[in-house]
Amino acid sequence: MNNGKNEALEGIIGELKNASDKKTAEQILMSKLSEDQKQKLKNIISNDEAVKNFLSSEQAKKIIKSLTEKGE
Repeated sequence: MNNGKNEALEGIIGELKNASDKKTAEQILMSKLSEDQKQKLKNIISNDEAVKNFLSSEQAKKIIKSLTEKGE
């Protein structure tokens, strides 16, 4: 981490912002994760309560804000 930022996460967010229609956000994200991380993500997104908890976290809010900001 540099200056309180996760460079890998920043790279993924940048790639998601610039993704073409041919590559979905899910494909981009999954291509960056290890097999263990992929399984953990699948477990989270298959559990409604876990998704709700994740989306209400400060880190998720920052990611969503970063993805939806215009003009960067």
